[in-house]
Amino acid sequence: MSRQLYRIFFINLFLAAFLLNCVWACDICTVPRLGKEEGLKVESQDGKWFFKYLFEQQNWHEKEGGEGHALHDQGHHFHNKAREDFHHLTFGGNFTDTFSLSAEIPYVIRHSIEVEDHDILGSKQKSEGLGDIFLIGQYALSKQEASKFNVVAGVKFPTGGTEEKNSVGTTFESELQPGSGSFDYLVGGIYKHASGPWAFTGNLAYVFKTEGDHDFEFGDLLSTSLFIDYTLNPQSDAWITTVGLDTNLQYEQKQEEAGAEVADSGGVTLLMGPALMIAANQRVSFFANVMLPVYQDLGGVHQELDYIWTAGGKIIW
Repeated sequence: MSRQLYRIFFINLFLAAFLLNCVWACDICTVPRLGKEEGLKVESQDGKWFFKYLFEQQNWHEKEGGEGHALHDQGHHFHNKAREDFHHLTFGGNFTDTFSLSAEIPYVIRHSIEVEDHDILGSKQKSEGLGDIFLIGQYALSKQEASKFNVVAGVKFPTGGTEEKNSVGTTFESELQPGSGSFDYLVGGIYKHASGPWAFTGNLAYVFKTEGDHDFEFGDLLSTSLFIDYTLNPQSDAWITTVGLDTNLQYEQKQEEAGAEVADSGGVTLLMGPALMIAANQRVSFFANVMLPVYQDLGGVHQELDYIWTAGGKIIW
């Protein structure tokens, strides 16, 4: 067996071990960021691997427990999220100079305020566990020095927990579980163009959702992003600093529960905010951004986002 085949065997064995026990997380972070941290040039040639850690926090506009309870009693799907924390671990490899494969494994912590159970009404609740793992492959159709275009495809596996319970033993609703219990499928593309210190990255992705546990199906997601970045010191060999503006537009279709459409779901969200990336050298980089909801047109009585922020790092070897 060749050295390359040994590498492929062991990386697949490594990922398979995670697939048995781990999972991935939220579309709102992973899908919009497609292509964000990759450089315009191929970062690593055949046989090199990468690891990325990304912390993401989503902050929601919650309501007081009694107000949320009134909405729930009126039949609204209102879950009163307060904050959601995601620890994303991504392992991957560039198997050729045109094809890469990565697995994202999240740990999910969802904080909410109880709106249904009278005994703990208004109390702070927490659901946490491993989320659903996402395998994503990218293939470069063109990889010129100044621009390139990649096609992307992925599958999310139902490996996350869906039976987490609150402080009195009641199972959290599907939107508050770490996992979905569904197989979901992603297709899309990434385009990059560089001009001097400027770099422009755009992506377009569609995520097909299927029915998961508890007869619940999240709505299909259409997402498109534009990242505009400017490198402050492009001639440097280390600590290269890039500032930018990230924009993401999402359209989510209605959710379904037990075959019925959920009125309080779906809609359009436009997010925008500043970004920072620092490359310590050719192998290690750090990044962060803040995304604010510039526009939200959501279905029914739908909880709105206050803001999202992320921070992380990447190493290549």
